[in-house]
Amino acid sequence: MRAEPVLTAPFVRVLAANFCFFLNFASFFLLPLHIRALGGSERTIGFVMGMAGLSGLVSVLVAGWLLDRFGRRLFFLAGLATMAVSSVGYVLVDRVGPLLFALRGVQGLAFAMGFNASSTLAVEYAPVTRRATALGLFGVSTLTTHAIAPALGEILVRHAGFHALFVVAACCSVVGLAIGWPLDPPPLHLTRRPTPLRLGRLLLVAFATSACMGLAFGSVITYVPTFVHDAHLEPVGTFFLSYTGAAVLSRLFGGRLGDAFERRTVILPALTVMAVAITALAGTTTVPTLAAAAVVFGMAQGVGYPTLNAFTVDQVSVDQLGRVQTIFNGAFNLGVTGGSMALGPVAEAFGQRAAFRCAAGVMALGVVVFAAGTRGARARRAAVSLDSLPTGAD
Repeated sequence: MRAEPVLTAPFVRVLAANFCFFLNFASFFLLPLHIRALGGSERTIGFVMGMAGLSGLVSVLVAGWLLDRFGRRLFFLAGLATMAVSSVGYVLVDRVGPLLFALRGVQGLAFAMGFNASSTLAVEYAPVTRRATALGLFGVSTLTTHAIAPALGEILVRHAGFHALFVVAACCSVVGLAIGWPLDPPPLHLTRRPTPLRLGRLLLVAFATSACMGLAFGSVITYVPTFVHDAHLEPVGTFFLSYTGAAVLSRLFGGRLGDAFERRTVILPALTVMAVAITALAGTTTVPTLAAAAVVFGMAQGVGYPTLNAFTVDQVSVDQLGRVQTIFNGAFNLGVTGGSMALGPVAEAFGQRAAFRCAAGVMALGVVVFAAGTRGARARRAAVSLDSLPTGAD
């Protein structure tokens, strides 16, 4: 039987708008360098970067219910618009102070609205049997920006300063807003009151694993820029280009693994390799080994994240997708926030290498949690109809 197509016109429009949204978001991977230039320490960098995740977490449960009740398009567009305005606001920042923290907090709210809405739209527009493939392609629209934005951003900052970067980043969101505006609500979206969501064992395990992965990912993304600078392994773009290239290729060519095989058999090796890659990053002393660690990290994250996401949405019905995606992404962002804030003092006192080793340990813990929590679980591909809507899974 011929597989249902994934690249429909609405799905491609979501990818394009999300790509613009993340060009803005990924431009702020360079914010730690700006904070340091303003006199901030590693601890300050951790708290500022973590502020985005902290503010986004505040709205997780409410945002998820609103997404399921009123649709995703509105919140996607609102996220794009809010991200644009908050990015321009950084032009007014001339010191480490309340305005810097406030703007980062607003960016966190914008990210929560935009990313949760766009990822839910991607799931809705995708065939049920090809969710891992669709989420892998959706991930490409985010991951490519992780290379493009920092690499081009470094050049822009070098020639025109950080203010120019902030303005260009805002313009990217405006373009995304124009692309996303014509989107129609997905045909599967329900306008009636969403059914209650029961957080069964598999969902809780998936959320916990997502949080562990988020901490590992967030620690690497937050502290690589200053690590590369302090270890004289410049430019920063070497890491991000290597990581992103590997992650994109793994999602393009390995994204089907999560649909072709039982999800668990793909997730566990991917998360294990991710822990090994972060450990290798902590020990790197040359540019080639930095690039190699980035490649392995990108491959593991590129396969593991969308498959774990597909495993999670498999457990629920269509009218629960907004809440589940919001909690899943919120758990990941909780990990990112924890990695930024908790490991900032570690990086300041013992160096970034120690912070990376801690992150690798947490990722290894995530492997144990998922392996133990899903042992014996029956493989499931959610083939949900609108006439029969379950309330969750154990």
